[in-house]
Amino acid sequence: MKPVSDSTYQTTDLTLTSFLRCRGFAIENIKQNNGRTLFMFQESPELRTAILDYANDAAVSVRSFCSTMRDLKAITR
Repeated sequence: MKPVSDSTYQTTDLTLTSFLRCRGFAIENIKQNNGRTLFMFQESPELRTAILDYANDAAVSVRSFCSTMRDLKAITR
């Protein structure tokens, strides 16, 4: 997980990506890097707040989270 530039945030963390999608953040791009999938998001203060929420065990809908995880796994295969 790291900021790529002033406008892009990328992560290889599938659970964080699912959490951010459940919070309404759009995946801007998906890239493969050394066999790992990089998910890229538009950088914003709201995104940073959501990442902190994730780190502090904030809640999202279980059904939505599981469905999003399943979709992301299908995309990365």
